[in-house]
Amino acid sequence: AAAAYGLAYAVTVGNRQRAAVRRPSAEHAKAATVAGIHGMIPLQAALIARSGSPATAAAVASVFPLVRGLGRKVGPS
Repeated sequence: AAAAYGLAYAVTVGNRQRAAVRRPSAEHAKAATVAGIHGMIPLQAALIARSGSPATAAAVASVFPLVRGLGRKVGPS
């Protein structure tokens, strides 16, 4: 479970970070920042799963789609 959540973090944050490095602009920097903030959820889930609490990790990870949906309506900052 920890590896799956870790992969979700890498995909969520990595794609936006790579875009910001390849094409530096305010828009890409903002998108990378937002992805980093949202990416904290799968990262925390990975750490929780690694500590031996997969059910708690799943509960934390379950809010990720909600946060992403709300993030489209309300900015993270």
